[in-house]
Amino acid sequence: MGQLNSKFFLLSVLSGTLIALSFQKFNLFYCAWFAFVPLIYCIFNSKIKYSLIYGFITGFTCYAVSMFWMFVFLNNNLNSYLSSFIASLLLWLYISSYFVLWSWLVSVIKNHFKSCFHLILFSSSLWIVLEFARTYFLTGFPWNLIGYSQACFLPLIQIADITGIYGISFLIISFNMALYVVFFNNKQFSIVSKLKFYDTKKFSIIFFVTLICFVLIYGIVKLNKFNSSYGDEITVGILQPNIDQYKKWDQIYRQEIIDELDKNIKYFKNKAEILVYPESVLPGYLQIEHDIKQLVMDNLQNANLHLIGATGVNIENNEVYNSVFAIDKDGKILDVHNKNHLVIFGEYIPLRKFLSKFFGILNSLGDFSKGSYMTVFKYDKINIGSMICSENFFPNLTRQLIKKDANLLTNHTNDAWFGNSAAPYQHFIMNVFRAVETRKNIVVCANTGVSAVINCAGKVTDKTNVFEQTNFIKTVFYNDYKSIYSKIGDLFVYLCLIFTIIYLMVCLFKK
Repeated sequence: MGQLNSKFFLLSVLSGTLIALSFQKFNLFYCAWFAFVPLIYCIFNSKIKYSLIYGFITGFTCYAVSMFWMFVFLNNNLNSYLSSFIASLLLWLYISSYFVLWSWLVSVIKNHFKSCFHLILFSSSLWIVLEFARTYFLTGFPWNLIGYSQACFLPLIQIADITGIYGISFLIISFNMALYVVFFNNKQFSIVSKLKFYDTKKFSIIFFVTLICFVLIYGIVKLNKFNSSYGDEITVGILQPNIDQYKKWDQIYRQEIIDELDKNIKYFKNKAEILVYPESVLPGYLQIEHDIKQLVMDNLQNANLHLIGATGVNIENNEVYNSVFAIDKDGKILDVHNKNHLVIFGEYIPLRKFLSKFFGILNSLGDFSKGSYMTVFKYDKINIGSMICSENFFPNLTRQLIKKDANLLTNHTNDAWFGNSAAPYQHFIMNVFRAVETRKNIVVCANTGVSAVINCAGKVTDKTNVFEQTNFIKTVFYNDYKSIYSKIGDLFVYLCLIFTIIYLMVCLFKK
C-alpha cells in the first residue's frame, strides 16, 4: 500500500482492457458491469498518489485499445508516423485525465464516510459529472462514454428517455462499486443507523438489485409501448454509394463520382417519398456548379423530398458550410441545415498558418464555417431534424430539434475516413441513444457503413456494412411524443453535480 505495486499495475491494465472490450467492435457489453472492480480495488488499497497512477493506467489502456483507430486514421491523413502517434497520444492522454481525476477524488473521499451507500452515490455521481464535462469541454469529445457500451441491452437503456445516456453510465459505476463492497471490502463500512439491515453487504445487494430490477421492468414496459410501428409511417430511401474517400475531392474522379451517384439515385425510381443522402456526398458545390446542379435536377422525380448532404456556400460572406439541403421534386430548396458542431482538425484547423502543413488531405478542404442554429425541415405533416456527422454526439443539439417539433430524425455522415476500424461502429451507436432519449426514429445514412434505421426504442434494422455499396427502402415511423428527457434535459446530471458538491464540501469541512 505504501509504494507502487506491480500487482495493482496489472489490475489497472486489466480494468482498462475490460472496459475497452465492452465497446464496439468487441461488443462484450457485459464486461462493463465488472470492469471497474480491479481499478476500485487498487484505489481502495493504495495511497492517494498511487491511485492517480492506477487511474491513469486504466484510462490510457482503455482508450489506446478501444480508440486505436485514431492512430490509423491520422496515419492515413497526416504526413508522418510521428505526427500521427503524437496526435493520438495527446488525445488518449487527455481522455485518460478524467479517469485520473475520478480515481483521485474517490481516493480522497473514501475514508470520510462510514456508509458505503454514500460512497457509491458519490463515486457514481462524480463519474457522471466528469462524463458530462467531457461531452462539452474544449468543443467536446464524448466518444465511448461507458453507457454507450450497452447499446444492444435494450431493456436497460430505455431509462435514457429520463436520464439521457448518463443514467446508463451511473448504473454501471454504481454496480461496479457495489460489487467491490460486497466481495472485497464489506467490513470497512457501517450502515446508517436508520437503515435496519444487518451489514453493508446485505444492504448493497438489496438496494442495487432493486434498482436494476426497477430499471429493467421500466425498460420492458417502454419496449412494449415504443415498438417498431409506433407512430405514422412513411417510406424512406437510404443511399450508401461507398465512394472512396480519397477520390471525393480529386477532380480526376469527379465525373466518375457523378455517374456513380446518378446510377445509385435512379435505383429508387420514385419508390420512396423521402430520399436521404450521406454527408457531403456531392463532389462539389450544389448551389454554384452546373454539373452538380444538373445531377440533382435530373433525379428530382425519384422522390418527393431529397435530403442531400453537400457543401454549401454563402457567396455574399464567402463562407463554406457542411450542409444538408431539403429539395422538393420541383427543384425548390425548402431549407438548409448548416452543421453546428465542427470537428477540430477535421472541419477547421486552429492556427492554420502554423499547423496546416501537418494535416494532409484534411487540410485540402479548407475551413468550414459554423452554422448558427439547428434546422427542422417541414414536409407535409413531417418535421425532420437532421444531424450531420458528429452532431449526434451531443444530446443538447438533438433536444433543440425536438423543441422545434421534429418528429423524425436523420443523421448524415461520411465514415469512410475511418476505414474498416471500430470508429464507424462506435460513432453509429450514439444514434441508438439519441433515438431512445427523444423517442424518435432515426434514419442513419453514411457514405459507407453504418447506415440503418433505428426505431424509437433503440432497435436497429436494415444495418449495412462498411465498404458496402447499397441502397434500400424502408418504412419508418414519425411521432409527436415528447419524452421526459426532451422536456427536462440533463436534470439528472445536475442532481449528480449537487450530490458531488455536497459530499466534497462535507469532506472539506469535516474535522
